[in-house]
Amino acid sequence: MDRNSVARTGTRAFSRILAAALLCTAGMAVTGCSAPRTWPSVSGSPDISVDTPPLPDVVVSALNYAHEEIAKGTPMTYNLPTEMNVAAWNTFERRLAPAKPMCPGDTAVWTVRQVRIDGSKAQVDIEYPSRDGFYQTVTVHMSGATGGFGYKPNFLQYWKVPVKDPVCQQPLGVVEKQCGAAAAEKLRKEREAANPSGATPPKGAAAAPGEEPSK
Repeated sequence: MDRNSVARTGTRAFSRILAAALLCTAGMAVTGCSAPRTWPSVSGSPDISVDTPPLPDVVVSALNYAHEEIAKGTPMTYNLPTEMNVAAWNTFERRLAPAKPMCPGDTAVWTVRQVRIDGSKAQVDIEYPSRDGFYQTVTVHMSGATGGFGYKPNFLQYWKVPVKDPVCQQPLGVVEKQCGAAAAEKLRKEREAANPSGATPPKGAAAAPGEEPSK
């Protein structure tokens, strides 16, 4: 092979590498091609701020879609993850109305367990009351528009494994407003008992009324 042939071969190889790099860059710009983000946060994974779009849209759309597909025509009681402060929670409450937030002791509750957003794709794990009398998990698979916004539900993936009954995860300020002061106080004591003295509460853990949520 002569020098000119080597040069042409090297140029073509460089062009292919450059094209691949540009394609990857374009993909990142369009789909946000990065490590999947989760809510609530998982150790070692990037997390999502609770009040940052598109998270509220994803959660609300997924909950409404799953409830409509599984229990159409019935009232919905929902339970959101613990990484929630009252100010951010108000956004979800407004968007989910007329559904009501869980009070301690409620049954037939729809619990958002985890959200995963990866570019233009999103998945939401929801624990729901099955017709067999126990709770199971369903994953709502979603896809988004250009830039990772405008997520729409595509289909449900069912996991036929029973899970534990839900525990109320709402901020105590919300529980007091929705369920009464006695219910909020009882739940506060239960949470304190579950969190040994001196232990650091989880990131975003709900604070007692008048207290600042953990950062």
